[in-house]
Amino acid sequence: MATSYKKQRNPFIRVFLPLFIILVVVLTGGMFLIDKYGFFGLFGGDIMDGLVPIAGGDSDFAKKYKDSGRLNVLVLGENQGLTDTIMLASFDTKIKRVDLISVPRDTYYERPDYPGAGLQKINSVYKSEGSKDDPEQGAVAMAKAVSDVLSGVPIHFYEIYSDDDIKKIVDAMDGIEIDVPMDMKYTDKQQKLYIDLKKGKQKLNGDEAVQFLRFRKGYKTGDIGRMEAQQNFMKEAFKQSVGLGFPKVAKTVMDNVESNMANKMAVRIGSEAVGMKAKDMKTWMTPGEAKMMNKIYSMKPPEDKKE
Repeated sequence: MATSYKKQRNPFIRVFLPLFIILVVVLTGGMFLIDKYGFFGLFGGDIMDGLVPIAGGDSDFAKKYKDSGRLNVLVLGENQGLTDTIMLASFDTKIKRVDLISVPRDTYYERPDYPGAGLQKINSVYKSEGSKDDPEQGAVAMAKAVSDVLSGVPIHFYEIYSDDDIKKIVDAMDGIEIDVPMDMKYTDKQQKLYIDLKKGKQKLNGDEAVQFLRFRKGYKTGDIGRMEAQQNFMKEAFKQSVGLGFPKVAKTVMDNVESNMANKMAVRIGSEAVGMKAKDMKTWMTPGEAKMMNKIYSMKPPEDKKE
């Protein structure tokens, strides 16, 4: 496995920051890496040449997708073995745009070989297919599941973040300024989760950012509200990250995030994406209908319409 940012495994949480795939690791931070690792002169040709998807490569969609110039990265946030944050960061290398697609963790994903209603939710795939010793196996299985939900879209790389990663990254940015929409207070002793944030505009440090991102009990729309809050947080992170502190942030990401993306590819993407602005990032959410599926609450994706 060509893993460039590899770390010791820690308990993962519901994290957000897939934006850092493009924003920190591969945008301006990528130019810092070029300076540091001496990759000047390595780049040439189409960035998509020879790129083999880890999922969705044989789909009908992939054939139409081949010349689109889109590079797709699956971003996972794990909490006690379940990927409670699932996002696809799609970088259009031709028009320099990032589309960030959130997939609800309760999305129904039928798996006949796995008995039990809970195992028919997409966030269970990582744990049931992988292991602590082989996170790639679970990540690739998740890539296949997300590709299936998104009609066979090819996925090239994965990124996995932990609570410690988020703390370190946000602290490397000297905090993130955000308008907290409500008082956030929640305690879960079993998970050692203690959330206590006040409503209003403020700068959150790494630990407070994790609290903000894990909170969901107070949103009227539940997990959907949490995902919307995460996306708003990412937009603020995008705007606030550009500056002289980029090299520090980029190094923090590279030192902590687990991925199958090689350093050379991260730097190459950076060379393609330099100059992007906050307006070049759009956020989306997969459509679905909340309903009972096999006696458990799920988000059911729309049925594919086939001729």
